[in-house]
Amino acid sequence: MAAPALWALTGRRAGDNRQVLALAEATGLPFATKPLVFSDLRKRAARPEGSIAALDAASRASLAPPWPDLVVAAGRWSAHAALWIRAQSGGRARLVHIGRPWAPLPWFDLVVTTAQYGLPPRPNVLENAFPLSAWRDEAAAVPPDVAALPRPRLLAIVGGDSPPRVLDVDAATALARAALARVGREGGSLLLATSPRTRPEAIAAIRDVLAAASAPTRLSVFGEEPNLYRAFLAAADAIVVTDDSAAMTAEAAMTGAPVALHPLPQRPSAAQNRVSLLRRLAGLTPPTQAAFDALVARGTITSIRDLDRYAARLRSEGLLDGGPAARERAAAELDEAARRARALVPAQRPA
Repeated sequence: MAAPALWALTGRRAGDNRQVLALAEATGLPFATKPLVFSDLRKRAARPEGSIAALDAASRASLAPPWPDLVVAAGRWSAHAALWIRAQSGGRARLVHIGRPWAPLPWFDLVVTTAQYGLPPRPNVLENAFPLSAWRDEAAAVPPDVAALPRPRLLAIVGGDSPPRVLDVDAATALARAALARVGREGGSLLLATSPRTRPEAIAAIRDVLAAASAPTRLSVFGEEPNLYRAFLAAADAIVVTDDSAAMTAEAAMTGAPVALHPLPQRPSAAQNRVSLLRRLAGLTPPTQAAFDALVARGTITSIRDLDRYAARLRSEGLLDGGPAARERAAAELDEAARRARALVPAQRPA
C-alpha cells in the first residue's frame, strides 16, 4: 500500500483543525491525519530545521518515515513540527501553512491566510476572504418549536474574550439589549446562541436581559442540551454576531442571511498598541509600507490579528449582504487553495 502523499497536522484548536482537514480532503490526495499533542508550550523562535520539542512522546513517535510529499498545518507549534518533517525528508516535503506561520514566509511553499493577519502579498501567499472550512457545514434541521417563532427571526451569536476585544458583563448586556431593541423595531423574535468562549457571568447577564423581554426569545447556551446553534443558523432571517471571531462571522455569512457585526469593547495591550501604531505609520507611504512588509515576511515583526481588516474586506465585497455570494466565494477559495497545494506534489512520486 502506498504511503499517504499528504500529512494533515491537527492540534489544539478546533477551528485550525477544520481548515487543515478541509484542505487535505479538497486536494483529493491520499492523506493521513497526524494529531499533535503539545506538552511544552513555551515560546520558541522558529528555526529552518524545525523542532518537535513541544510534542509529547506519542506525537513524536507518530512522525516517522516514509515521509510525505506535502504537509498541511496551522498554528505556531504545528509550524515547528512541519519544518522538522521537511528537514527529516531531506527537504523533499512541501509545506502548506494556514493562517500565519509565526516564521519567515519564504520557509513555506504556500501560506493560505485571511485579511485579519495582514500578511504582505507574496507569490507563496494566498489571501482568502473566508476561512477554508466555512462553506462546508450543511444546514441543520429546524425544530418545530423554533420554526414556530414569529418572523423575521434575528439570531445573535455571542463570542467571548479575544484580545484586545472583551466580552464582559457590560458588553453582554449591551449586546442582548441591542438585539432586543432591533426586534422591537422590526418585529419577529430573537434567537441567541453563546459560544465556548462566553464567560458564565456574561451568560447570566444575557439571561437577565431576556427574562424581561416582551418579544419571543430562545437561548442556546454552549455546553447545555439541546445545542441549537446549527438550527438557529438555519432558522435565522438576519444575524448579528460579535466581532471577535473570523470563524463565527464566516459561519453566519454562509447561511445567506444578511450579517451585521456587533463591536465589542477593546482593551489592547502595550505590545498590540505598538504594532498597530507601527502598521499605521508604515502605511503612510509606499516605501515605508514595502519596508514594513519585508519585516513581516522575514518574521522580524509578527503580524497581529486585525479583525477590523477582515470585516472591512467582507463588507467591501458585499459578502455580508446575504444571498449566495459568500458561500460561492468560500467554495471557490477552497478549490483554488486545493489546486495550488496539489501543484506542489510531484506527478511521479518516489516509491
